[in-house]
Amino acid sequence: MPNVRAVVRAVGGWRLSAVLAGGLLVAVSWMLWTTQQRTADMRAEIRWLERRLADRRAMVARQREEMATVAFAVDRLTHGIDAMRTQEAAARRLAHMEESREFTGDIIPVRATVEGGSALVSEDAAHALAQLAWLEGQTADAGDSLAVLTVLLRQRRDDGRRIVPSIWPVRGLVTSQFGVRESPYGEGIERHPGIDISARYGVPVSASGDGKIAFAGRDSGYGGLVVIDHGGELDTFYGHLSALYVREGQRVYRGQPIGAVGATGRATGAHLHYEVRVRGNPVDPQRYLVN
Repeated sequence: MPNVRAVVRAVGGWRLSAVLAGGLLVAVSWMLWTTQQRTADMRAEIRWLERRLADRRAMVARQREEMATVAFAVDRLTHGIDAMRTQEAAARRLAHMEESREFTGDIIPVRATVEGGSALVSEDAAHALAQLAWLEGQTADAGDSLAVLTVLLRQRRDDGRRIVPSIWPVRGLVTSQFGVRESPYGEGIERHPGIDISARYGVPVSASGDGKIAFAGRDSGYGGLVVIDHGGELDTFYGHLSALYVREGQRVYRGQPIGAVGATGRATGAHLHYEVRVRGNPVDPQRYLVN
């Protein structure tokens, strides 16, 4: 019997050792599998980060190419405007007209993001686009000026007729310039299509150039209004008049009285609202007035 008990004890100890060894083996296997899984996940994340880094680098390269293209376009446009300004100055000297006033408008920034903060263009690209928009305005401004100068020089060369509006319709201080301004009626920002010249009520207003009366009557905004067609798609507007001295279809000549200063229509006081339009588009009248 003692031998049997010893055998049983030996068998029980062996089974316990086997169970412990099996548990240890399972634990080690689980740890190895978990480590391998984590290693695989880390490798996948590294590959994802590498792809993302490559995409970022490609985006930066594209942005650099875009900026180089934009910078080249800005440079070409700037040189073009400089050449146009030089030609304009030469034409003004030839026509004995006052120098063009420098454009003083601010560069309007372009938004680099959309709602939510998502990037639309880079900050550098947005700045370059804002410069392009500003240069485009400069180009259009100079183009309008050259259009009027071309009409003036062609007429002087061909027959010497004084059709271009180059004299002041009335003498006085310019109280409101051409372009964007604060509304005198408190209605916010508005575009002023001409200039306002302060003068005493009833002072005669003269035609600034030869032409034909296209309109002479009343307008809700301009009040007493005279429009002169100078030919060459060039018109002048004389607003807020208190009296009209001409009729539609009548031929008028530079310096001829066509009305009197008033405060009719949407006016805050006695003055002349004066416009020059080229092909129906308002341009700065002071660019075409002789000193």
